Formats: sequence, structure tokens, C-alpha cells
Amino acid sequence: MFFVKLFALLASPFALLWALIYAYRKLRIWAFLLLIGVLVFASVAAYKSYERRFYLNHVPDALGVSSITYELQESWGFGPGGNEAGILVYPLSGELSRQVEQGGVQFLQNMPRNQNQETRGWQGNYETWLETPVANPQWKLNAKTGRLDVMDYICVYGFCIDVAPDVVKDANEIVNSAGSYYAQGRIGIIVVSPKKKKILYFYNG
Repeated sequence: MFFVKLFALLASPFALLWALIYAYRKLRIWAFLLLIGVLVFASVAAYKSYERRFYLNHVPDALGVSSITYELQESWGFGPGGNEAGILVYPLSGELSRQVEQGGVQFLQNMPRNQNQETRGWQGNYETWLETPVANPQWKLNAKTGRLDVMDYICVYGFCIDVAPDVVKDANEIVNSAGSYYAQGRIGIIVVSPKKKKILYFYNG
């Protein structure tokens, strides 16, 4: 079965190339260009759909997130030697904000397991939830403000991104104040703020 899948994977680009050559020979030029346009559009749409799902997978399904209000990410290099940094902000519905506010850590700790956790790997899987302010031995207080600064966490390895000032201000208020809840994932930290009705996910690597 492995070799069948490997052969299919390797054969796919050649099959596509052959199909394009065949289409080029058989179709009028305008029809061929239209076909190319459709293929490009479909490829971009498929990638964007995958990308959106990948970003949403950082949040447990039980929190009902279906959109992203802010996203900024960057990577430098690939593989084990590469680095990355990013922050995503998601809206939290009024009803779920109320449930989190009332249930606190227990609500988050007892959320049902994501149905597709096996295919998601580490994404959206958080074992221990705690109340803010965030306490992380690897995240030191800012020397100037004496408080946690999300930019210090995101840029800890020297690879930084230009996060919008209002997003930084809001995130800093959330991680330094009581009333929100956070968990450390395999990669990054997630923070649920019922008061602000939003979820933060930021990471470095």
C-alpha cells in the first residue's frame, strides 16, 4: 500500500503536465488560458481553505471559533533549523464568554475532546488550564514596565514581527490581569478572555 501511495504521489505532477500538454494541443488558445486560470484559482482557493482550517485548529472545537479577527505570522527558513513567530486573535461568542466566565478553569478543563484530534496532531490540545496573570518561567517580566509583554515572548529568539500596537496593548492587558484563562500548548500559548470576548494564540520557535 505504501508503494502504491508513493507511486500515485510521484505520478500526479506528470499526469497534470501531460493533461496540460494535451489540452494545449486540443483547445483554442482562449479556452486553454481559461483552463489555466480556473486551475490557478482552484489551487489558491484550496490553499486558503487549508490555511484557514490550520489556523482555526489552534483553538479547541468546544469554544466554537469559526473566524479570525487578526493574524500575523512569519517564518525564517524551513525544517528543524527554521524559526517562526506569530499571533492570532479569534472572537469568542457572548454565550461562550458567559460560560467560561461562570465555569472558569473547570469549564475549560472539562471541554470535550476534539473529534478529529488524531489528524490535528498537537493543535487544539491543551491539558492544563490556569487563570491569568500568566506565569511562565521562560517568559520574564519586561525590564522597563515590570509586566509581561507579549512581544518579549513572540520575539524571544530574536525573530520578530510587527504586530499592530492596539493588538499588543490588548494582549498585554489580558495576560497581566485576572479573569482570563490560559494554557501552554506543545507550541505557543492560548489565552481565553471572556471579558474581552476573544481568544489569543501566540507562539515562537
